[in-house]
Amino acid sequence: LEMSYYLRKSYYKTASLICDACKSCAILGGHGINSEITLAAEKFGYHLGLAYQIIDDILDFTGTSEVLGKPAMADVSLGLATAPVLYAAQDSRELRPVIKRRFKEKGDAELAYNLVMETDGVVKAQQLALFHAQSAVDALMELPPSDAQRALIRLTEVVLTRSS
Repeated sequence: LEMSYYLRKSYYKTASLICDACKSCAILGGHGINSEITLAAEKFGYHLGLAYQIIDDILDFTGTSEVLGKPAMADVSLGLATAPVLYAAQDSRELRPVIKRRFKEKGDAELAYNLVMETDGVVKAQQLALFHAQSAVDALMELPPSDAQRALIRLTEVVLTRSS
């Protein structure tokens, strides 16, 4: 039931790849490992990766299987509590035991879906994704203005507005 655990898991699952890829690009581009450019690229990747994963977790509730290309509610069926679920649990005590038993009882997934949609779990998760997307853009502001910088800013917008 801890948001810090969820964010750490999301970093290891998704954001670390994007973070390390961005850092590697800066280093391969000739910047030192501890240069301002490399650190800004790493910070950008960290926040972009978290925003991407949070949006992915939101789409688990708001998207359809056809659009997502995977079953909707896949994370819940795997017993995973994502940002929308954790935020919904702040408002709905009924959801907490369901999370603790990892959605294993009959009807748990449907109950979790309904409670997430009845609370502001999705909205709060969207705000968290927006925070990380804005933090990614803030990191890019440490880079010199360029077409590449503008393209990466646009990429953060795409991450926030994607539907699959």
